Amino acid sequence: MSDLGTMLWKEVTELFSNRRSLSVFVIAVLFMGVLPALTFSLHHGALLNSPLGAMIRLIYVLFATTIVVSQTAADMILHERVGHTLEYLLTTRVPEQAIFGAKVLLSFAIGYAAALAAMAIQLITTAIAGGAGFQWLFLGPGAGQVAAFGATACLSLYAAVIGTFVALRVGDQRAAYMVTVFAVAILAIPFLVGWVHFTLTVTWMSWATAAFGALAVLLALIGMFAFRRDMLVLYLQE
Repeated sequence: MSDLGTMLWKEVTELFSNRRSLSVFVIAVLFMGVLPALTFSLHHGALLNSPLGAMIRLIYVLFATTIVVSQTAADMILHERVGHTLEYLLTTRVPEQAIFGAKVLLSFAIGYAAALAAMAIQLITTAIAGGAGFQWLFLGPGAGQVAAFGATACLSLYAAVIGTFVALRVGDQRAAYMVTVFAVAILAIPFLVGWVHFTLTVTWMSWATAAFGALAVLLALIGMFAFRRDMLVLYLQE
């Protein structure tokens, strides 16, 4: 745990000195928080408190999470690859699990923070636009809360694991970002082709979120044991 704490402190320090990652966070949160209100104003408020409007707001929050995590996870790896500090880190006694875990945990945390911040801004802009104000929920009682707080957390963890591994294998920032976003977009395929019937109920949302969370945790555990020094050295030499 001490190694993980040390690595987390290192990653947090480097993150707050990285202006690009912080800029992406601020821009993504502001845009995904304000754009729904602008969309609703163009429709004269007809969508403001409708189920479709709630879905649109949730999608914007998921976009904020995806954008921030995909950027942060890739940047933390590529920043060290460019500065050749990752090679030095691999020569220390710090376990691979602590190195990988710190990067994934921080990417997850910053992505989830982006989701919560975007939701808060949406609440404020919805109240200003004449909506339900601070009593507003995404998809209604229960199901909306599970989707807003549970699904975004699962998505953030999933993207953090994928983004970290992609950045280790892909040395280009834009390519790593696009591959991570594509991995997130794959999650929508079952819904688009009708394999999964989407139902806005507490039970369905709870089961779907639990299944997604289990998948994200499983990927994180696999990644933790697959994050090996010998393989990393080979990747860095390519």
